[in-house]
Amino acid sequence: MTTKQENIRLLASLGIAGVLVAVILGLVSKFSPEIQSTPNSMVTPRGSSRAPTPEWMSLGEKLLVTADKTDNKEAGVNAVKSGDFGTAVIKFQASLQTMRNDPETLIYLNNAKIANSKALKVGVIAPIGNSLNEAKETLRGVAQAQDEINNGGGINGVPLQLEISNLNSFDQLDKIDNELVKDANLVAVVGFGRNEELYKKNGLVRVSPGSSRNQMGQNQAQAYGDSKYVFNISPNREIFNQALAEYIVKKERRTNIAICRDTSFRTSQDTSNQDRSNQERLNQDIVKEYTEFITKAGGKVTATDCDLGAANFRANDVIPKAISDGAEALLLIPRTSSLNVAVDVARANRNRLTLFGSQQLYSERILKFGQGDIKGMVVPVPWHRDANRSMDKGNSFADRALKLWGGDVSPRTATAYDAMQVIIAGLKENSTRQGLQKVLSNPNFSAMGATGKIQFSASGQRQGGVFLARIEPCEPGKPCASSTGYNFVLVQ
Repeated sequence: MTTKQENIRLLASLGIAGVLVAVILGLVSKFSPEIQSTPNSMVTPRGSSRAPTPEWMSLGEKLLVTADKTDNKEAGVNAVKSGDFGTAVIKFQASLQTMRNDPETLIYLNNAKIANSKALKVGVIAPIGNSLNEAKETLRGVAQAQDEINNGGGINGVPLQLEISNLNSFDQLDKIDNELVKDANLVAVVGFGRNEELYKKNGLVRVSPGSSRNQMGQNQAQAYGDSKYVFNISPNREIFNQALAEYIVKKERRTNIAICRDTSFRTSQDTSNQDRSNQERLNQDIVKEYTEFITKAGGKVTATDCDLGAANFRANDVIPKAISDGAEALLLIPRTSSLNVAVDVARANRNRLTLFGSQQLYSERILKFGQGDIKGMVVPVPWHRDANRSMDKGNSFADRALKLWGGDVSPRTATAYDAMQVIIAGLKENSTRQGLQKVLSNPNFSAMGATGKIQFSASGQRQGGVFLARIEPCEPGKPCASSTGYNFVLVQ
């Protein structure tokens, strides 16, 4: 009887132990995904549970550039959405056969090739809904960088994955910034933003293709801080202004310069008085900077009043007044909204004054409408397709871009490419958020890109990196990068 009772007690104990083991295993199974840590340098595979992203953010599961939609591209997006990456690769490749210059498809193709493997994830902010051409130029730069590094074996053997965020309006910047910084798998961001302190607080590096002085609503506090998390590929506005001012006086030997600027601020009615005040002050600062640089170089600015945005402005009145004021040259500083007015001034000039222009005049639109009236005008640019070509003949960035996209690319594409080159170079040394920031902050850090050697100042600003280009007619019988008959020629 005693033995029977002991057997019953043993069986009961084993039963209770079995129940406890089952409960523990169930709990481990339920909570282990949450307690297992994924290194912040690696993306969580897309096969695992992942919080849904906003409709304006995509790794390939959403079509953001609808203007470049093809049946194959749409099929590729649907395949990514269902986790069928093999089909996605085939469909994206087919889409590129019919639309080779579509950067979104190339990005999604390279992401699909990664499938559920580990990868280094970088966010890209592109104004698809606000300025499609600008967005596609930016995406071409980052897509080319991703394509090159992944085809070359990745970053220390790890592929690069890009996630696109569509900026529909500048009011959306805060929302995008907040979404990006909270993604622990993201190691860096390419693009402009509004809140530098947010990136610093969350330890996330952002590399902008532009400069700190021409980005809408950007906080300048970082320039005075000790730890930088935002780096700019394009030099500050002052560096462009200084380069052109010194060229005018020291190289072209023009010592009396008239300046045409635009003091108007055309925008929506709900723009705040503060924004208007900031824009007016910015306009004044630009004229002041040019005046100071011209004076320091040994020249002077005439008292000619030339406001391209004035309601009663007459282009035909400007040149005689400037000449009577002693001007030998005319510097045009229009807004984007007054480019046509600047062309009117150039037309009225009839080659009497030597023409110079700000960065805004570096566009095919100016070549198209200016034609012979703007011949000889010199403008400062962040990149030129002939820059650095002699260093790597036949295999320069411009050559590779031409082969990849089937045409010449813009300076924005080059600076976006360089933003990725900086991140790639940094990740090769350290693939964590914190490590990348330390690498890029090192005063000895440098990277080679389309715009040459890239180095940053103590405040994260690009050092050097300014080129000058002159508008010249295309040579008969020779290839011309522009369809207008005129071209921007690098000033040696």
